[in-house]
Amino acid sequence: MAAVSGESRVLLVIADSSRSGGPEHVLTLARELSESGWETLVACPPGTLAERCRGAGIPVAPMSMRGRAGAAAPIRLRQLARRFGAQVVHSHGLRAGALVRRAHPGAPQVHTQHLDGWFTASPARLALHRLEMHRLARSASLQIAVSNAVAEFLTGETGADTRRLRVIPNGIVPLTARVRPGPRGRRAGVLAQLGQSKGVDIAVLALSTAAGQGLSLRVGGAGPELARLVDLAYTAGVADRVDFVGEVSDRDAFFAGCDLAWVPSRAEPFGLVACEAMSSGLPVVASRVGGLPEILDPPRAGLVVSPANPAALASVSQGLLGAPERYAAISAAGVERVRQRFTASRMAALTRGVYREVMAAR
Repeated sequence: MAAVSGESRVLLVIADSSRSGGPEHVLTLARELSESGWETLVACPPGTLAERCRGAGIPVAPMSMRGRAGAAAPIRLRQLARRFGAQVVHSHGLRAGALVRRAHPGAPQVHTQHLDGWFTASPARLALHRLEMHRLARSASLQIAVSNAVAEFLTGETGADTRRLRVIPNGIVPLTARVRPGPRGRRAGVLAQLGQSKGVDIAVLALSTAAGQGLSLRVGGAGPELARLVDLAYTAGVADRVDFVGEVSDRDAFFAGCDLAWVPSRAEPFGLVACEAMSSGLPVVASRVGGLPEILDPPRAGLVVSPANPAALASVSQGLLGAPERYAAISAAGVERVRQRFTASRMAALTRGVYREVMAAR
């Protein structure tokens, strides 16, 4: 690849090419940076993210970052950064952060901590994660935490220096906001990767509680927990009220067909899906974990309940569905809160400020 012209060039690096939160963040950021005049190149494994970047007109350099190919990734990243003329290399997630750290790319490293895999890793892997976090805290010019909860985790668990840490909330392109003067029914929606940390089993069990008897549930997404969740719905006697719809490509339509969004996560560094639901005008009831309370500003723009508590989830939801005026107020407040604090354009503007900061310090 020949070096490109332009005054501002950033290489974004991520070791995940799925449709999960980290890759979604990178795609959104790359679009915003490109539209603002930054020369942007994404390095990621072949897969969904690489294909979506190409579809959006964003230059992409596919490369494997695991297994035997991963051993050569630091050299390839160093060569890529230098050919591209990167003025900042921005890594996302621990694996990418470690590869960039070892690459010595000749440009400042900014690293965003998504806490990917932290809450589902084995004890042995957690020790490795903590060690790499310590290393990144020393090597990266600046780190970005996607929520205050993540920043507090980094300072408390890894001793990150607050002077080299910036909090920039994730941002989204808001969905179509719909006026919701009150609920039309009693259907909750959960949109998530079907893994243990997302707590979809808690949502299923909420239907079996006394308060959940009149509720139904729509589950969007795929993942390793699907078969277990289907079995759980039958075991709990609620299979006739749970609809597993699979992968969702039209998120507007998914939320339009629900009366509430549930985010029952056991752990959630940020919570993009809560922002998406709020931006559509759909009230959200979420677990009081991680970055979710920061998004919802409860009880103004959303409601939170204790984690892993199906009865509380159902009870609070029934109370909100039975109070149309409060429902409408939360709906409107959620739309406005996302517009003010969690847009892709705001996230990108703050991130460009971090880039300028590390470039000026060279």
